[in-house]
Amino acid sequence: MLAHCINPNCYVPLHSFSEGKLFQFEVVSISVAASDDTISPFDEKPERHTSHFWLCGRCADTLTLVLEPLKGLKVVPLSRETEEISKLTDVTLSEAEMHQTNSC
Repeated sequence: MLAHCINPNCYVPLHSFSEGKLFQFEVVSISVAASDDTISPFDEKPERHTSHFWLCGRCADTLTLVLEPLKGLKVVPLSRETEEISKLTDVTLSEAEMHQTNSC
């Protein structure tokens, strides 16, 4: 169970989920032998598990969490997340697709 803010510079104890921000990430992992020189398909299924992390209210105002496949979990300023999002290709939806995504 979560016990504290994931920001290593803060580490405030978790008392309530009503403050701060809770993050959920699905982590997919597979082991690959370092000495395996053969090029063959993986012989095992990827292991999937869900991990939860919490940023306290003070940290959540200026920071967010990003899961990078090769580097793992990182605490980054919100301004960096905005910059990363702005680098993504814009996706344009047709009017029909917009209505479809808004319906339950």
